[in-house]
Amino acid sequence: MRRDYGYFEEDQLGKPYDLRLLKRLFPYVRPYGLLFIVSIGLVTAITALDLALPYLTKVAIDRYIVQDIQTEEPGASRQQRFYVADLRRPEIRSMVSRYPSLFEVEWPRARIRYEDFSELNKADLGNLRRGDYAGVARIALIFIAVVICHFVFSFGHVMIMEYAGQTIMHDLRLTLFRHIQGLSMAFFTRNPVGRLVTRMTSDVQNMHEFFTSIITVLFKDVFLVLGITVVLLLMNWQLALICFLMLPFIFLTTAWFSGMARDVFRELRVKIAEINTRLQETIDGIRIVQLFLQEKKNYERFRKLNHENYLVGMRQINIFAVFMPAIEVLSSVTTALVIWYGGGRVLADTLSLGALVAFISYMRMFFRPIRDIAEKYNIMQSAMASSERLFLLLDSQDRIGEAKISRRLPDKEGTISFGSVWFSYLEGNWVLKNISLTVQPGETVAIVGPTGAGKSTLIHLLERFYDPTKGCINFGHVDIRLIPKAFLRARMALITQDV
Repeated sequence: MRRDYGYFEEDQLGKPYDLRLLKRLFPYVRPYGLLFIVSIGLVTAITALDLALPYLTKVAIDRYIVQDIQTEEPGASRQQRFYVADLRRPEIRSMVSRYPSLFEVEWPRARIRYEDFSELNKADLGNLRRGDYAGVARIALIFIAVVICHFVFSFGHVMIMEYAGQTIMHDLRLTLFRHIQGLSMAFFTRNPVGRLVTRMTSDVQNMHEFFTSIITVLFKDVFLVLGITVVLLLMNWQLALICFLMLPFIFLTTAWFSGMARDVFRELRVKIAEINTRLQETIDGIRIVQLFLQEKKNYERFRKLNHENYLVGMRQINIFAVFMPAIEVLSSVTTALVIWYGGGRVLADTLSLGALVAFISYMRMFFRPIRDIAEKYNIMQSAMASSERLFLLLDSQDRIGEAKISRRLPDKEGTISFGSVWFSYLEGNWVLKNISLTVQPGETVAIVGPTGAGKSTLIHLLERFYDPTKGCINFGHVDIRLIPKAFLRARMALITQDV
């Protein structure tokens, strides 16, 4: 079994983001470009709906729940809160006439202190605030409509992106499978099956995450952060700047998390691929393992490898366990600053209560995409590493080439001859040295030797699974490298020792 698992290419991976890799991914995305455009449009609409919800709350509070607040002059001993009513409504004029001591009249308005609401009976209070009840009901209906639209758009977005992602992965797997089938036996000798299985499964799944999560969701998160920033600055730029005091700490925390997680994610993927390779080789060689009583030793090797994977997984969990609470702490500190500064502005009547509530809602929304961006950053890194490995596989041209000028075998039976054939699977480690033999038509030849002497290698060379390192093999006095592989193999019957 291989001790290095063939993972030399993990040390050769480049930077996480390479525009050349993105360009190479484009042909797989281009057939579904319309779906991505529609998805981005839906994400934009979803983001706008997200931004609308806190603003609807602000409108409901400022316009209908505690609307038209007025205070006494600054020189008064204490500030009082007043509700303003419209005297052009007949029921308001009737109410003012019944409670003249509670209302201060300045045509066409009358105002009453909020603490005097308890002096009104329920029917009069309902008439006084009938317009407010209707306004709150309208806002509630709009709120529900926004939530329903958000659900419909989100459902459409998920379905479109999952369809596009699954279809792209379908095409990519077929491309990989077709490419792998055409590679030479030398390629499979150097590359363990577990690694190739990991490429076809885990790495392709990483690309699915890239297409479904990164392309549109990351756009949504960036758009949402920018939208919240603009809304906060328009509502109250002083309070917005107070909120943004925590941004440097957030960026530093996110940068630390991304750097730590990148290395852990890459190491975790290597360990998973190594486990796949070890498991595949154990199952393939189970007869040898049991024949030589190697179960205990093989178990210890797998246990060690599995424990290493466990330790890397725990490192990943520890990083997330620190990052997520850290972001929550920063979010709570920012909310506390908003309550402290904004609450003082509300008490000073320079900021409405609805604006403060909306600010708190927007700030809680503000940290959600920041967490998402940090997580998507690492998914992006993992996807780019996977795409690099996939393209390394697709770029491999380890094939038995066809001659530019090919020749066919003669119709009659021909002589098979090996002329000074040398061959090695690894450079310098010769399996066959200067082998020369001739087999005449109708002759039966048995090649006998110990395990590893090169008996199967001779047949593999004759079938052109490999080409000789030196020397030549002739079939009917024609070098088999000049014969098309399909034609050559169609003229042979091979029964392997595995049958």
